[in-house]
Amino acid sequence: MESQPPSVNALVVFYCRYGEVERRALAAGVGAIQARANIRLRRLPDLAGPASIDADPAWRDNLERMKKDYIAPRDIDAEWADVVILAAPGDRLAEMEGYLTLAQALLNGKLAAVLGPFADAARRAGLIVVPDEETDPTAYGRRAAEAARARVAKLRGGIGRKLAQ
Repeated sequence: MESQPPSVNALVVFYCRYGEVERRALAAGVGAIQARANIRLRRLPDLAGPASIDADPAWRDNLERMKKDYIAPRDIDAEWADVVILAAPGDRLAEMEGYLTLAQALLNGKLAAVLGPFADAARRAGLIVVPDEETDPTAYGRRAAEAARARVAKLRGGIGRKLAQ
């Protein structure tokens, strides 16, 4: 009887105002699903105040839609995840860096795929960043989930061998 590959959980956390980063995060999530991972999609809340958001109609409209589609990441999401897929625009990193700082204890030692220029911040949070050799976010999400599956299998195999001894 062949053993089943271990289950892998992928947490997709993104910050987006206008939709482009949301599309990249969703594509990476699809890649994780293609690798047979379970996923949760979470959007980071805006740090800007209502006046700033209301002054930009496109931002305001997208925000209203995204509030209906996503919730903010919770501690239980980070605890659940084997791999974290992070996405944020290069010119709006405060939300992502704030999340990485606040969730550092829960994220430490987990694998991560980073879509955006904040890999160093992810490493400072204790994440092990899967190298981004892909230009396609779907392929990157799939590769990150596959790396997490291999890591989970190795960890579980090591525990199983210790218990058998």
